[in-house]
Parts: sequence; structure tokens; C-alpha cells
Amino acid sequence: MPIKESSPDVVIIGGGFAGVTTARELTMRGRTAVLLEARDRLGGRTYTSDHDGHAMELGGTWVHPLQPHVWAEIDRYEVETETFPVLEGLRQAVVSGGRVVDLSDDDLTKAVETLDQYCAPGTTLFPEPYTGTWGPDPQNLDDRSMRQHLDTLKVAPELRDWVEGMCCLTAFGPLDQAAATELFRLYALSGWSAAQMLAALSATKLVKGTRELIGAIAAQARLADIRLNSPVRRVVQNGEHVRVELTDGDTVTAPTAVITLPMNVLNTVEFDPPLSQTKRTASAERHAGAGMKCYVRVKGDIGNVAVMAPEAQSVNWLVTYDHDANGSWLIVFAANPKRLPMSGFDDVAGMQEALQPLLPGVQVESIYGWDWSNDPHALGTWCIYRPGQLTQVLPELRTTEGRLFFASGDSAVSWRSSIDGAIESGYHSAQHVDEYLTAAGHQTLSPAGLRSPVKA
Repeated sequence: MPIKESSPDVVIIGGGFAGVTTARELTMRGRTAVLLEARDRLGGRTYTSDHDGHAMELGGTWVHPLQPHVWAEIDRYEVETETFPVLEGLRQAVVSGGRVVDLSDDDLTKAVETLDQYCAPGTTLFPEPYTGTWGPDPQNLDDRSMRQHLDTLKVAPELRDWVEGMCCLTAFGPLDQAAATELFRLYALSGWSAAQMLAALSATKLVKGTRELIGAIAAQARLADIRLNSPVRRVVQNGEHVRVELTDGDTVTAPTAVITLPMNVLNTVEFDPPLSQTKRTASAERHAGAGMKCYVRVKGDIGNVAVMAPEAQSVNWLVTYDHDANGSWLIVFAANPKRLPMSGFDDVAGMQEALQPLLPGVQVESIYGWDWSNDPHALGTWCIYRPGQLTQVLPELRTTEGRLFFASGDSAVSWRSSIDGAIESGYHSAQHVDEYLTAAGHQTLSPAGLRSPVKA
């Protein structure tokens, strides 16, 4: 039974986890959809790519049982997970005072306790972190940057530098542009425990990559016509319908639309009438996440190593991804790519220079990654709000405008900026669209046996 392209119940713009989850959930309710994805793949800012015999995650990696929405999907589709990094024989260190300082188990315990101290405001600011409420905030912490909050931390230099490195990994951008509340929120979501937060953010990944999970979700979106290579130019709504115009001249019309574009990308599509001023301003300002993650191949077997570094360094974290006698792969994070002495992802000499403060003498052979900040469909990495954006922007990003509904990991209630947040957002948008269509008298179809193929 083919879907009439001219009359779906909803058109969904964006094929990341928010969009695909919305499509699946609407299918479960008997609603038809056309999903438009600009890229030649599903996944959005998650991206599993095969390279050198590995399924490498170029964007979006970590999952954890503390993240309820994604973990429910992992359980639903029996997706295999694994612990990472390998802890056996792991050497941990921090760059402090111009040298690499190895950390003992006792040192790491103290470092995590210091992170607890840094994140302590999350206990009162986010007493119910899985709801959309927060506060009270008598100290105006929402206006404080991570850098400003770091300046209140009075501890030994090695501990401060380790915590600063953690801030860099979370902000994935300049610390004076990232809101301190972003780390407080993650702390609260992790049971107000720094140790649990570290596990939730970097301890578990999918064996076959995030593509396996999003593929499983998409396969159940049987009433969705999923179209790849379909960038949108313009969205027009009136009292009767929404018309979505693609860059190739095609149009899709439906009673409703779900916009799952990242916050930074909203302004790249024309909306008639225009979106709210708050949404447009937020997109123009962008969030703070603009770092670089890449895989770096180095000579020799370096073993299992993880090194943290403060913001002054051009690389803020590296960890062994794989190693043997033929060489090693590192995962490398740089919170502020402008500090990197590199001209691009192919600049081996520049990366080798950047890694010397963390791994003196290391010899770089190749680099593999994706430039999310210059990707026109992302314009940034995971969403980290700037000071003030939590209260000024977050509620508005979820606000319906006429027949337009919004879903994104950038505007989720709980694990915002993660796969979990995108899935959560998809759940809610599907429910709201279905309620709207039901109230308007639109009938549903049975999803049994219906499946439209993904169209390239």
C-alpha cells in the first residue's frame, strides 16, 4: 500500500535520532510521514564510519543505563554494547605546570572529589533533573561561565588542571563561552555524583556503532517515506497546511511539520511566517559546542593511556582506541580548534606538534575525523549552552508555532545534547503531533505490514 506523497499527516525535517524516533512513534500511532534528510545517510550529528578495519564514531558515541531513553531503545532492539576505554593497564595522566603528571588511584580519587566540589551547585539548582524545571538560582549561576566558576576553585594545581580538562571535554568550546550550569546539569542527571557522571559520559558505546541503533528505529517507521539527499529550502505554513520546499524544486505538503534541525541550523532554512525572535536569535548566536574530535594513528604500541590537559593546551584529552605492534589509534579531543597548529585534518605535522605536551615523542602517521563546525547541516558539535541560554532559550526551542512542532537533542528536557535527549524529544513531538491531528479529526492508518524504503 503506497503512501500518497501529497497527503502525509506530517513532514519531518531532519533524519537524526530525533527525526527518526518521531517517525517511528507516529507510525506506532498509525500516522503517515515524509521524512526529509539533507545528507546521504541517517544519523545527523551521530556518524559511524568504517576506517582501517574499525567502525569509528565520528560524532555521537556514548550511551549509559543512566540515560533512560536511549537505553530503553538499546534493550528494545538488543543492540550490543561494550565498555570503553579499556581499563586494564590504563595509564592516566594530566598536563600540569608544563609537564605530564601520572595519576595514581589515590590521585584520581582526589580528582573526582574535586569535580564533585566544582559541580556541587547542581544539587540545589537541579533537584529534579529529569523534569523541565530548575532553580531557585539566587546566585545567578545561569549567567556564569565555566571559566568563571573555575576561578572559584581553590585546590592543588594538578587537581584544578584535571577538572579544567573535564570542563573542556564537556564544553567542547572556549570555557568563557560555555555555561557552568551545563556541567551542573549533567552532574544532577548522574545522581549528583561525579564518578557516575564520568561513567555516563564516556564509559559505554555500541559495538557496531550508532548506525545500528538508528537503523533499527528507522526500520520500524513503516508509515514513513524516508528520503535522503533532500535538503529543505523553505517552510511555509497557513491556516490549512504546511508546505515544505526542497532545494531541488520538489514540495511536500502536510497538515503538520516537525522541525528537528540543530539550533545552529534553524536560520539556514527560510520560514514563512518567520520563526519567533528568540529562536532566530539563538540560532544566530549559536551554542558553544564547536570542538574537534578525531582519530589519530601513531607509530608503535603505546599501550592504554589517557591524558587530560587544561584549556591552555591545544589538545585537551586523548585516549587509546586500539593498539598493537603495528601502531596505535588515539581518540583526540580539542575543545578549541583555533588553538591547534593545524591547517586541516590532513595536517599530520600540525597534529604531531599538538600532541607533544601530552605524549612527548609520539609520531603521527594519519588523522581521520569530521569537521562538524563547518558541516552546513550541523554548524557545531553537541549543544552546550552559553551563559544565560538555559533560561532564555531552552523553553522557546520546544515551543510549537502554529502547525510547526520542534524536536532536537538541543532542546531535550534531561540529557540534552546527547542521543538520549534526541530520542526523548522525538517521543514528545510524536505525541504532540498525534494529539493535534486527532483534535483536528485526521484519521489514522494501521501500520501493519507497511514499509517504505529509504530513498537515496
